[in-house]
Amino acid sequence: MRPVIAVLAAGIFLAWKCGAGEGPGRITYRSHPLTMDEAVQLALRQNPSILQQVQALKLQRGVVLVAQSTLLPQLVMTGTYSKTDPALLHTSGRTSTTSGPSLDLLAVPAGTSVPPTGGPLPAGTATVPLNQIFGNVSSALAGPTDTWVVQLYIQQTLWNGGADIAARRQARISEDAAYYQLRDTIDQIVANVRTQFDQILLDRALIQVQEESVNLLQSQLADQRSRFEAGTVPQFNVLQAETQLENQIPQLITARNNYRIAQLTLARTLGIPADQQYASDEPLPVAGMLTYSPIQYDLASALAVARASRPFLKVQRSNVLAGVENVTVQAAGFQPTITAQAGLEQRSDPTSTQLTKTREGWFLGLSGSWNIFDGFRTYGNVKQARASLEQAKATFDDAVRQVELEVATAVSNLRNSQETIISTQKAIEEAREALRLSNERLAAGTGTQLDVLNAQTQLTTAETNFVQAEYNYSAYVIEFQRSTATEIKYNNEFDSATARPSTLTAGEASKAAKFRHDSPLDPDKPATAKAKRISLTPPAGKVDLRTND
Repeated sequence: MRPVIAVLAAGIFLAWKCGAGEGPGRITYRSHPLTMDEAVQLALRQNPSILQQVQALKLQRGVVLVAQSTLLPQLVMTGTYSKTDPALLHTSGRTSTTSGPSLDLLAVPAGTSVPPTGGPLPAGTATVPLNQIFGNVSSALAGPTDTWVVQLYIQQTLWNGGADIAARRQARISEDAAYYQLRDTIDQIVANVRTQFDQILLDRALIQVQEESVNLLQSQLADQRSRFEAGTVPQFNVLQAETQLENQIPQLITARNNYRIAQLTLARTLGIPADQQYASDEPLPVAGMLTYSPIQYDLASALAVARASRPFLKVQRSNVLAGVENVTVQAAGFQPTITAQAGLEQRSDPTSTQLTKTREGWFLGLSGSWNIFDGFRTYGNVKQARASLEQAKATFDDAVRQVELEVATAVSNLRNSQETIISTQKAIEEAREALRLSNERLAAGTGTQLDVLNAQTQLTTAETNFVQAEYNYSAYVIEFQRSTATEIKYNNEFDSATARPSTLTAGEASKAAKFRHDSPLDPDKPATAKAKRISLTPPAGKVDLRTND
């Protein structure tokens, strides 16, 4: 019975392991070669740059809540309790109390003697208590030794020069910038993974080229050895073939090393742990091969799309808008601050030593302050804010030029690599024909071994150039899509929950999808119309090159 139970337990364990490896949302890259789609999806889920930017969204949301709190009423409850040494409250003086011994002033008729203590008073005698004249002299406490006060009140800032309102707008603009930065990070990571994946395919193709070249040189060496043994060729031919082979082998070794390094580089981008990366000589096997798929492009249209769609530029534009609001925040220091309070108070009765006796009531009031002169602090803050705004505008202007350069470079490289592919395809055809003819001439005795070796070298060079040109074109297509923000497939997968971090909430994902297509200058964005107009003005010192003067 026990062996049967052991077998069943083992089966259940293996089934659980298989289920864990093939569950939804898990990519078992060790069970099969990794495809490009799987690689990009894995990167979108766990690449450190994307995970960091998701946390940046949450951070900026916290900043918005903090800025927004200053615009809302603050409900505050305070309480104090104090106990005082009786010696500090002990006082002496006249009191109106009548307790204790009393003394009377007697007024008797002239010639009448004062009777002894306790005797009857003679007729016509008047008595006046001394307490009515001087009062009792006694010692007492000035107040209770234990006191407490509890207040519950609402406090609201009525005016502080618009600083709180501008600070909230600034925080919301910065939150928008975080979402734009997430979109830019997604574009960058997708481009990196696709390029690194193609680099693996390139290095694998180069290995095949070098292996074919080594195999041909080995067959050439074997042929020359057999001819030498037959006495038809000198030993020099054998040495020449051996030298050519030994010179080609290091290139094969280098190609294999580059292949391993390319896999390790991609594994790092995907966030695969090191103990899984270096488990074999092929850390990250991939599926696929380089292909040449021409695309249509136009420089003018690409520049227009990039200026309107690049998340990188939207981030810089948001920084300018936030800088405008920061000027308002700092300039608020020139204006007064007015705060209102209203609430209820309960305190111990100051006339009683019993803590349970209380007094309750309400209170309300206004408080204000105005820094008439603060040592030029506000002036300095405003000056800094305006300088920071101009820096942000200059950074945005430079970012536009950078994007334009990236697009123009990508278009030029596309054109160059496309022409190179056409050229190398023809070179491969010619090199193969030249190798065939040189082998035939050598066999017929009309050619030399050197002709064959040269033809083989030319074929290897042509095949290497073609594979490299294919990779270059694919890489430039990826760069063109990144620089113009026109990559669609993997952005759609991120927005449709096919591949995105588990730390990104549904609400954040919905906002991230919306920010993919909008602009900081849209009417529903937090920046004011004034801030948007200021952000469109060129930076200070910018020369208008459109004039002919």
